[in-house]
Amino acid sequence: MIIKRIDAFAFAHSGKEAHGTIPLVRFSRAVEGLPEQPLGDAGLVTWSVRGEVGKSGLLLGRPLLHVRVQANPVLVCQRCNAPFVYPVDSEVLLQLVKSEADLDDGNTNGDYSDGRAHEDDEDEEGNGFVSNQPEKVVGSHHFDLLAQVEDELILSVPYVPKHDVCPGAQAKVSEVPEEPAVKRPSPFAVLEQLKHKD
Repeated sequence: MIIKRIDAFAFAHSGKEAHGTIPLVRFSRAVEGLPEQPLGDAGLVTWSVRGEVGKSGLLLGRPLLHVRVQANPVLVCQRCNAPFVYPVDSEVLLQLVKSEADLDDGNTNGDYSDGRAHEDDEDEEGNGFVSNQPEKVVGSHHFDLLAQVEDELILSVPYVPKHDVCPGAQAKVSEVPEEPAVKRPSPFAVLEQLKHKD
């Protein structure tokens, strides 16, 4: 049985955990516009969610969710147009808030397009920003756990996917023709000949 909806606040306060695997093709938003995804084990998304209540600092008493998503979606390289597997292993800490208005509380960076707020705070010595603050997300008593997992998967995939090195690029370097190409005269050599004619 796949857990779909939970009481997110109760889940966090009681320190519950949930995990599972689901075929990538079931996440319609994540695979939209992507090439055909593998079936079987290669096409599975493994996910886990653990609830807790913050124990110190700014997070003291705040309901939190630790979300981890692992998958191997097939993307298309935007340089060479070849499909390739992009390994995803993403972990994120989410702070549950009660309403969209709470997303802005104490947030210096504003809302992000994914409907979450990313919060940075100065450390105690005022040495700049600490980036390990959780992202805020609106919780509910009917929180869609798998939609949150899908959101994390979507955010983990690059907007413009590319190979580190396209497979054809190495081949092209080694395929430099060995027989000499038709040699075109250097424009400088042509100029030199013209000078001698005068």
